[in-house]
Amino acid sequence: MNKRKDRKRSKWLLPVGYARFFSRASDAAFRAKHPIGYPLLVLLGLAAFILPAALFVTLSMPEDSAWMILGIIGGMVSGIGLFNFVAIIIDQYLGHLVSLISFLAGGLMMLASWMLCH
Repeated sequence: MNKRKDRKRSKWLLPVGYARFFSRASDAAFRAKHPIGYPLLVLLGLAAFILPAALFVTLSMPEDSAWMILGIIGGMVSGIGLFNFVAIIIDQYLGHLVSLISFLAGGLMMLASWMLCH
């Protein structure tokens, strides 16, 4: 037996075959198994994706500056990290590094935007 295949992959790294998570077949299979839970999961995922950007806009009181766009994009990048946690529900978690990098990159973008706007 090959010991490498028997060992579990680290939760820090992308899972093997992660590209299948982005296929229509994967989405259709989950929808068929969970006809009631699917719309709720979609709403939860959208909320997780949009929430950081919406909070940034709300809390930073937008000024007339092009740098606000950087903060909104940073909020969406952070939203990818939150959406990754929602993906745990359907066993499509992309790993700790995706979440960590999304939170750090998005947070730095929002911080830079806030500092440059105020």
